[in-house]
Amino acid sequence: MRHRRSTAAAVTLAGLLVLGPAATAHAHGDTIRLTVTGITAGHPTTKATWENDGDPVDEKVAGTLTATSADGTTLGPWRFVPVPGRLGTFTTAEALPAGHWTLTAQTAFPALGRTEHRAEVTAASLAGPTGVPAGPPTPSPTATAEATPPDSRAASDGGPGPGAVTYGVAALALAAVGVPAALWLRRRRTRRSA
Repeated sequence: MRHRRSTAAAVTLAGLLVLGPAATAHAHGDTIRLTVTGITAGHPTTKATWENDGDPVDEKVAGTLTATSADGTTLGPWRFVPVPGRLGTFTTAEALPAGHWTLTAQTAFPALGRTEHRAEVTAASLAGPTGVPAGPPTPSPTATAEATPPDSRAASDGGPGPGAVTYGVAALALAAVGVPAALWLRRRRTRRSA
């Protein structure tokens, strides 16, 4: 009976170790508030903040933007591209043509978020300062780093990647479950052989 209690305690501890970081990760809440803040040279800009506390989302975001015109023409979905130096702010590599648009921005990770916004893009706003149409934003080192998988980024800058904590917690959970289970099996075999 005592062995069952220690095994149950070990399983409970392992569950808490695995679930502990997940609870911390959701300290901001489980919904993202998206706000389309403007359009620059045809590129919509979207701000992502946590619904509960209004903090900018400071982790990698999987999000898209779709644009629908008054005549039903749909563009996208276009992937979010981080805006360098502006935490929780995203744009698109693609630019909208002139017209009236209903923009739908949504995220799937790290939490769900969705918004709709009506916008007008004028031909004058698409032209750069010299009258030449502006192209998509130039990829920056920050955007490149965001696209790099976490493990390779950790290897390139010498720091621990976000996966290091997950691997550590998983190892502790396995040890917490494995050690009592191994002791229980060993005692059981000893009893059978005696």
